[in-house]
Amino acid sequence: MVKSLIMVLLHLKSSIMLLVFLVLCNTLVYGQKGIAEVLKEGDIIFQKLPCGGLCDAIIATTPCKPGMAFNHCGIIHYNDGAPFVIEAIGKAVKTTSVVDFLKRDKDKQIFLGRIKSVKAGIDSLAMKRAVNKALRYVGVPYDDVFLPGDTALYCSELVWECYRNSTSENVFELKPMTFKSPESGTTFPAWVSYYQELSRPIPEGVPGINPCAIANSDIVEFIVLEKNEYLNK
Repeated sequence: MVKSLIMVLLHLKSSIMLLVFLVLCNTLVYGQKGIAEVLKEGDIIFQKLPCGGLCDAIIATTPCKPGMAFNHCGIIHYNDGAPFVIEAIGKAVKTTSVVDFLKRDKDKQIFLGRIKSVKAGIDSLAMKRAVNKALRYVGVPYDDVFLPGDTALYCSELVWECYRNSTSENVFELKPMTFKSPESGTTFPAWVSYYQELSRPIPEGVPGINPCAIANSDIVEFIVLEKNEYLNK
């Protein structure tokens, strides 16, 4: 009798654990499916990474539109029906699931930039070429020096480069970079330390691009979503 009761309890425990596992799996799949209904191939997804003074300096040097603050971006790509982000982060260009991408930051909203195809002169074929270009860059080293045109890529440079090569003209314009505070006119201490560690001069005034420069473009329209509607944490 006791032995039978123990077997029943063990079976019940296994069933409960299986149920919990399935619920968790369905939650993740729901997150992927929910966001997949909104994202389009070639969309640019933005975020504010919590990485301290350097990331704050990126935002401060080129402010975004009101209500937005970004220091990172990537390109949306679908693989077997699941949305991924092609991004330059860490040591190289890589693909990251949208769910993992969104769980990095603490923002309660999702910021999607969609290129206005008519205004930008980009058709669906050009959009596809941009995504394919980004995929070919997977594995290319991260550009720690933030200099467009070399053998490495940083996040917004990846976006700029892919759309530049998919059309007859630049979609996003390079502008002289600044590493100085708009208020004081002096270089942010975080940038001074950063380039000293690299033993490289600060590329002040060199043409470049950053996430807010892309976000501020008049050819980008924004779709803002509430994150908790798409991701169950």
